[in-house]
Amino acid sequence: MASTDILKLCLIAFTCGLGACERSTKDTTTVSFATDVQPILNANCVECHDKAAEGVAASGLNLADYEGLMEGTRYGPMVIANSSESSSLYLVVAQKTSPEIRMPPQHEDALAEGRGRPLSAKEIGIIKTWIDEGALNN
Repeated sequence: MASTDILKLCLIAFTCGLGACERSTKDTTTVSFATDVQPILNANCVECHDKAAEGVAASGLNLADYEGLMEGTRYGPMVIANSSESSSLYLVVAQKTSPEIRMPPQHEDALAEGRGRPLSAKEIGIIKTWIDEGALNN
């Protein structure tokens, strides 16, 4: 095989490889607030954090929609876009805070009256990824 043929084959392989890389990054999906995050909040949080419910009365946090979440609490923001480790929402649902403020509350020592179940690892991962991807209203 001539060196020009080898060069052509390398160029073809390289070009095909670039096309595959381009396709894979375009196919990467982001976490959607409306489709992925809000259903988790609806199932686990909104009962206490909607309108005048206990969680809203205690903290001012309304999780019924994106705007309420991003407004945060009377004590500060719940979400710091692109930084789940700085976001109170992630920290409380991932059980990385003191036990009495972990959400949803699951034990008698919780400050809140409600009793829930901890979010699953998958649910926590979705919230973490959404925050790290910019906490978009998508």
